[in-house]
Amino acid sequence: MSFAATSHFYRLEGTYLRAQCKDQHGHVHESTLNLDEVLGNSEGRFDPRGSGFAGSASMYGLNGHTLVARLRSSDGNHHDAHIDLNSCVRNDNGRLERA
Repeated sequence: MSFAATSHFYRLEGTYLRAQCKDQHGHVHESTLNLDEVLGNSEGRFDPRGSGFAGSASMYGLNGHTLVARLRSSDGNHHDAHIDLNSCVRNDNGRLERA
């Protein structure tokens, strides 16, 4: 299921995405997913196949369902990065998981 369409009150606590997620019956469950295990950093851009983005981020936060950050590249420069969490997170019957 689409993360943003089936989840409410989502927020970021550290690297943890927390949300109220609906299951297939419409029941709501509190769910948590560590985004640091779902997203990496590839030369200052989010990599949805990687992990450990937070180790090279100078700041990060949510703007709606978009994760925004300043990510360091291998040359030491920081870059503005963003990723729509719908592209890498899904709601699996009331539980957040990697898409």
